[in-house]
Amino acid sequence: MSARASTRHRLCAVVAIATGAAAVATLGLPSARADGQPMTAKTDTKQTRGGLSLSLTLANETVNSVPNLAAAANSREAFVTYEATANASGGGLPITDSTFVAGYQLGCQTDVSSGLQLGGAGAIAPSGAVGFSPAGPAVNAGLGGGLTGYLQTNLQPGVIVDLPMASMPLSPGGLGMLDVTNVHIKADACGGPVTIRSFAYVRIGTEIERSEFAVYGDPIRI
Repeated sequence: MSARASTRHRLCAVVAIATGAAAVATLGLPSARADGQPMTAKTDTKQTRGGLSLSLTLANETVNSVPNLAAAANSREAFVTYEATANASGGGLPITDSTFVAGYQLGCQTDVSSGLQLGGAGAIAPSGAVGFSPAGPAVNAGLGGGLTGYLQTNLQPGVIVDLPMASMPLSPGGLGMLDVTNVHIKADACGGPVTIRSFAYVRIGTEIERSEFAVYGDPIRI
């Protein structure tokens, strides 16, 4: 092939690619944003009556809201990333029981409850929702996993659901770290805005006390 023919061939390829991209844009097919929305880091501390110092941090959180892959008007999708850290120190007695959970609260304005599905790519994810109450969250002990990270629920009007994404007990030294990277959140059957808010929760127990503590991120629509 001559140099002139080779150049003509490359130009035709470039034009074909550009034309294909324009066609996709014309069809209105969904495409993901390149960068997620960075969220403000949250840190809080608590001193328990038994002398323990508890701290919780949500950091490096991003929420990448994307158009629904199926172009469904009543479904919302996002990819989320965050780092949650819990630390318990001090006190005169050893920690005999602990639970550290991080995830999202999700609410739909008009049309969230049944059909919760959880999965993870190498991550630990409780197979049930966290139900917050004065007695603390009731976390299903079952664990679920999948080939790709995902979290999905169907929504009903005015209901808020707690969706745990990762959990673990604290180490003997009182430290826990939960990292979630680019995990898919999908909310179906919602006719209005879907708002999510990250949370991190820790519960500790010793011979003389049981203490629970939570921190929350800022809400954001997806």
